[in-house]
Amino acid sequence: MKTETKKIIGILGGMGPESTAIFYHEIILQCQKQYGAQLDEDYPEIFMYNLPIPDVVEGIKNKAETLNSLVKGAKKIESIGVDFMVMPCNTTHYFFKDMKKEISIPFLSIVEETAKKIKEKGFKKIGLLATKTTVENKIYNPEFEEYGIELVIPEEQDKVNKVIMNILAGNKLETDKQELKQVINSLKDKGAEAIVIGCTDIPILLKAEDVEMAVFDTVEILAESTVRYAIEP
Repeated sequence: MKTETKKIIGILGGMGPESTAIFYHEIILQCQKQYGAQLDEDYPEIFMYNLPIPDVVEGIKNKAETLNSLVKGAKKIESIGVDFMVMPCNTTHYFFKDMKKEISIPFLSIVEETAKKIKEKGFKKIGLLATKTTVENKIYNPEFEEYGIELVIPEEQDKVNKVIMNILAGNKLETDKQELKQVINSLKDKGAEAIVIGCTDIPILLKAEDVEMAVFDTVEILAESTVRYAIEP
């Protein structure tokens, strides 16, 4: 499948930078998996913009400033001439609807794609590992309610946030991985049938194979949807 048969992908990244790189790599893997990409010409055109924004992990201190930065980034991606856009960060989807109003190209939502995948697999009660901002602003709640999915929130949210901040600082600690596993066990005890890794930085430290229950990795889910959309007629 040559490049000219596929849509041009725009990635608004940098939130965080390392997870954006992992997302790009996951797109490559999805091209190989979905349609057997082998040669350079088999892959889609991709434009990626690493956008520095104020920290949103522990709260959104200036919503207007952050939204303005994200909209400028989205418009810059659009101006390049991409056919659609994705943003591999769960927390910044707090601004998804406002951003979508400001651009004219399709914009895939990591939250909606995750909800659809969980619905497809038949799970009803899901534990959420995400930033404090994602949890407190209930970024996942509307889509999950729409798809009939019950959300289970960890009581140890401060621990999860501490681990995410360590990952962002380049610290991949085994003790942090064990803490996340303990949080997951607590979510399981509260009735969670599966776990959503609802922060794209967490898979830098904790992989699906590290968890002894079903895991929905939002990096992988968005990459899968991105490639599928890119190759649709």
